[in-house]
Amino acid sequence: MEQLGTAQQTTPTVEFSKHAQQRAEERGIEMTDDLMSQLAHSVGKAQEKGAKNILVLDAGRAFIVNVPQSKVITAISQDEMRDNVFTNIDGAVLLR
Repeated sequence: MEQLGTAQQTTPTVEFSKHAQQRAEERGIEMTDDLMSQLAHSVGKAQEKGAKNILVLDAGRAFIVNVPQSKVITAISQDEMRDNVFTNIDGAVLLR
């Protein structure tokens, strides 16, 4: 029998698609444990809001993430963010 307040929420595990892995490597974006944790937290927040595809960004990089699959679709460097239009997203999360 489960007691009130003891249910644990699980943080989604985020994976990079093959395309996103290639882009991250080409663009010098390091996939650290901290980054993976931030992306997973962003996906969890987006799931709560019902988002399907989100833009996750900070000052130096951006990621397009498919929320239902918890999968990074592509990675973008700071230089590529300039004059870029992000389409087919329904949410955005800013990293600290």
